Amino acid sequence: MLAIGLLLSATVAVSAVEGNPVESAAAVGESTAYTPVGPERLADSRRPDCGCTRLDATTRRVRVGGRNGIPTGISAVAITITATRAAGNGYVTTFPTGTNRPDTSIVNFQAGQDSANSTIVRVGDNDSIDVYSSVSADIIVDVTGVFRDADRARAGRFVPVTPRRILDSRAPGAVVGRLGPDQSVTLPMPSEAPADAVAVAVNVTAVDAPGGYLTGHGAGRSRPESSFLNANANGTPTASAVILPTTRSGVTIWSSAGGNVLVDIVGYFTGPSAPPSSNGLFVPTAPDRILDTRSQGPQVFRNGARELALPFPDAAAIVTNLTLDLTDDAGFVTAYPAGTKLPGVSAVNPNRRDHTLPNMAITRTSTRGTAYFSTTSTHVIVDLNGYFTGTPVAATLGVPSNVRPPRRVLMVGDSTMAVLRDVPGTQQLFVGFDPVLDADNCRRLIWMSCKSPTTGRVPNTVQQAIQSTPGYVDVVVVMAGYNDWNDPFHLFVDAIMATSRAKGARQVIWLTYSQGVPSEPVHQAAYLRNTNDLWAAAPGYPDLIVADWRTYNSRSSGWMGADGAHLRNRGGYALADYISRWIAHLDGRPCPQPWTPGGVPDRPCPNLNNVAIVPDILGLYGV
Repeated sequence: MLAIGLLLSATVAVSAVEGNPVESAAAVGESTAYTPVGPERLADSRRPDCGCTRLDATTRRVRVGGRNGIPTGISAVAITITATRAAGNGYVTTFPTGTNRPDTSIVNFQAGQDSANSTIVRVGDNDSIDVYSSVSADIIVDVTGVFRDADRARAGRFVPVTPRRILDSRAPGAVVGRLGPDQSVTLPMPSEAPADAVAVAVNVTAVDAPGGYLTGHGAGRSRPESSFLNANANGTPTASAVILPTTRSGVTIWSSAGGNVLVDIVGYFTGPSAPPSSNGLFVPTAPDRILDTRSQGPQVFRNGARELALPFPDAAAIVTNLTLDLTDDAGFVTAYPAGTKLPGVSAVNPNRRDHTLPNMAITRTSTRGTAYFSTTSTHVIVDLNGYFTGTPVAATLGVPSNVRPPRRVLMVGDSTMAVLRDVPGTQQLFVGFDPVLDADNCRRLIWMSCKSPTTGRVPNTVQQAIQSTPGYVDVVVVMAGYNDWNDPFHLFVDAIMATSRAKGARQVIWLTYSQGVPSEPVHQAAYLRNTNDLWAAAPGYPDLIVADWRTYNSRSSGWMGADGAHLRNRGGYALADYISRWIAHLDGRPCPQPWTPGGVPDRPCPNLNNVAIVPDILGLYGV
């Protein structure tokens, strides 16, 4: 779930190992206290006077302090960044003026969509921040508060609370039902917060909204020209974490288009009646990527969780941008203190397979750090922007499990794969994944298949077989092309890859072509040409695994039939074993079998293109 433009930076800024503290390279600032602002619009590049300075084609500078009533000498700012009218798919990074652009992001967007996300970012030279967009897009910057240096403070200290839902407009007896266009809901100050709290940290989710955007402000005050969330026009949930200034009457949330609204509270900022303390002060850091499971696997698997230890012993909560990538399906991710009970709230809500989705997360920490639970398998990227001082909660529960669920593997082929269909015992060798087998005689890749003399019918093509398979598949295994002798094979590879990706496949394993027999030189030449074309196409497809069945099979004994392409029964078992070993290799699991009876399976299973032996099929399976 993914056009290349949606990928975050491929560079990993910081290496982190699961279960070990992150050795952050980010510069750490002085402790600060929060002062509410507005909300106020600081910059809008759609306007001639945008409130910003364009530095180059990709970067704009926005001054925060010393304008719009905001004091100078600030250390950090709570903002919402909105990207609109983008020329393509891309992302936005925000960082302190005078520093190098980091390998982090705050907003991931697609062409033609409005996308927003909030963050707290350290302020740099001249009380300013720089905003970088990877592709041309208009950028809007709204501010809800600033942070100023303080060793101790009464007001403006963050107090984390156990996350809970304070509004669900869908629930019976809710303070308000579904909002109509241009309607708002006012929530009284949550019971956890004192009456003079100056702001609340909430996660707001729009559900069943016909598009539009949401704005929040202190109850009783005028609605500002700002926004913190852009709802999906298709009605799927869209969530945004934000710090909203409050009054003694609470906070008001307004929707431009209407829909249901869910609000979860994660903490509040103290008012002037609070005792002075050094707890709850914000310590800004330079934006820093502290976890990226795409390069520092494993990912978070369905109904699993991954923990992240932290280097700050005095951190009660961390402020991060939490981004999901390559989601397997719709679901949600919860960020919470490691080793504690999983709360009943969410931090990020993907709504489809292959969704790239960010959200700010203010996550309470434990003595073991933070944890990330997901209802769907996904990669998780955590970019650190700072932390709130205090005492972490005690971790009392064990480390949660994070086990890869079986992957759904579609094996599609012609008569050379049909042995798996015709010899039922071969299918018992498919272990560690959910197999879907579709092999048919006389099948071709793209162009109309030939009529099989065995079955008397014309099968569908490989492309049609992939398209007609119900649901998503994770891996496609292709063993076909033996009937495509003089066709434009390289174009067929492009088409099959595009079709597999549209079906949701993360990888395509394509088997090279067996030698054939010397008495059929036309066939031999075609199989060699197709194999060479397949290898030539591979560098252009990072998700294409060329499995060198041609070489592997050439070392065998008793596998091949007389024509040098079709398999005997023993060869069918060898093919099933081969496919199972490849899936185990991709999963990082042990091989399903040793190479010889009584041996020990390789851990992990190796890349079969790099081994010079074949398994003892007779000894292992008695065939």
